[in-house]
Amino acid sequence: MTAAGGDGERPRVVISAYACGPVDEPEARAGWEFAVAAARHHDVWVVTRERFREPIAAALRERPGLAAHLTVVHQDLPRLMRWRRRSWDVYWYYAAWQAKLARTVTALHRRHRFAVGHHLTFANDWLPCGLARVPRLPLVWGPVGGASRLPYWRLRRWLGLRGSVTELVRDAATAGPRRWFGDPTARRAAVVVAQNADVARRFAHARRVVVEPNAVLDGLGARRAVESQDRTAVFAGRLLAWKGGRLAIETIAHPSARSWRLIVFGAGYERRRLERLAAARGVEDRVEFRGHRPRAEVLAAIAGATAFLFPSLHDQAGWVAAEASTLGCPVVCLPLGGPPLLAAPNAFVASLTGDVVAGLAGQLNRAAQTGGRPHQRWSASRLPALVDDWYADAAEAVAP
Repeated sequence: MTAAGGDGERPRVVISAYACGPVDEPEARAGWEFAVAAARHHDVWVVTRERFREPIAAALRERPGLAAHLTVVHQDLPRLMRWRRRSWDVYWYYAAWQAKLARTVTALHRRHRFAVGHHLTFANDWLPCGLARVPRLPLVWGPVGGASRLPYWRLRRWLGLRGSVTELVRDAATAGPRRWFGDPTARRAAVVVAQNADVARRFAHARRVVVEPNAVLDGLGARRAVESQDRTAVFAGRLLAWKGGRLAIETIAHPSARSWRLIVFGAGYERRRLERLAAARGVEDRVEFRGHRPRAEVLAAIAGATAFLFPSLHDQAGWVAAEASTLGCPVVCLPLGGPPLLAAPNAFVASLTGDVVAGLAGQLNRAAQTGGRPHQRWSASRLPALVDDWYADAAEAVAP
């Protein structure tokens, strides 16, 4: 890559990170770690929101070497536009924020002549990308996700009516925007970084597509010794239909899983239905609902579990699968979305053909017999080499 500012200078990179900061939020932490990795060999400008100003400023004061190569530009929309009551308000706000970012970065690009622009966090593949509107700026887009689809008819029994309707509406609502925003951005991008294989297939027409989740995990601690005779599975996630809670309980109720107990972490509209299902299947004495608990408590339970049971139906990433695998806990999942990738090398993937519940129960027993091993696949140490490769490749592309 040639230097953006002249011979002998570091290449200059601008990063769009809607969430970015050294805080205990997965998306923001990923944005921060990617930015830090980029600053190892580049001069980096990060555009993010005001809410991350203080933690970023504190981190840069502690790391003057990093501060010399990382400049943060904070932007938000006018205060009246920051008033959001409904959960979906974030989407129109994000689109408006991206429009403002395009103007901000266009002005910065005239002044600093960036080698590459990197659209990083909150990168849904059906929402606008402000950096794609900046002229003559090679673009790295992602990790992006959203294009994973699930086989509704095959899984309708475990989705239920509300879950099936929700998924149909979600797909219908995002299909158009994905064509309007996602496809043009993929064509515009020099490198598309997909969260999982489903997304990579959806944007296979792009110049270059790589698969790399945005998981960044370090310092999770050690896995406790697990007694072979005490088979405990943990499920953690929001209790929504597509998270697979019904499948998890059906799996524990399968005749081949009689020796298992299940601990369920999470809250959501499915809680009562899951409790009734456990009672109907006669496993209420083997299923414990603990509700929404602190992350440290959930990780401690996973560290001491025989397996992590996560039959989610369309998680794009699913960091909790990566956390469990990193700890060395085997992860039983379905071949959908990001969990099979994030759980590797400790993934035990059940097939969608035949009896799905029997397949999950079989993989649960296989996971107990095989066990898992701790690893550092998702450590932040992998990021500098990744971003160096993406940026070098993108800088050689011809940007419109």
